Amino acid sequence: MNAPQAAVLPAIGQPFAGGIFAGRFFVGEQAFALIVAPKESEIPVTVWNKSMKHVAGALGVYDGAANTEAMVEAGSALAKKIRALDAGGFKDWYLPSRGELLLAYAAAIEGDEAFERDWYWSSTQYADDAGWSWCQAFYDGTQLCNAKDSKLRARAVRRVPI
Repeated sequence: MNAPQAAVLPAIGQPFAGGIFAGRFFVGEQAFALIVAPKESEIPVTVWNKSMKHVAGALGVYDGAANTEAMVEAGSALAKKIRALDAGGFKDWYLPSRGELLLAYAAAIEGDEAFERDWYWSSTQYADDAGWSWCQAFYDGTQLCNAKDSKLRARAVRRVPI
């Protein structure tokens, strides 16, 4: 009998599937490889959304793809830029969720592809206050909420089922 073959993944921090492999995560029972977009596609400082209203569907801690789609529907210019990204031969990039961004931080990507030692937006809105969203510091690992009209960096990710 033929058993299913496990996906062959590179070491964390190595090129893979149009970007840099940052690790494995789950959405429900489905395992995914998290791929960080090439540094050249990083979005300079920008607001999460000009509106401080609640974005229905952007509360997922591990599903940045769904959060980003909700942001696009709510008119977020950031989400629209990221969804329009064509990088590494792929067009399925999205703004990482809070959990995905923490995984990217833990990957400690080095060299030319490293994150700046700065704050980056996640696609996860803060549940207790519609005007705030989660962000990640790439100098000490801190996660906290920031007002959506603050200007932070953003870096896209994509995921590959494994």
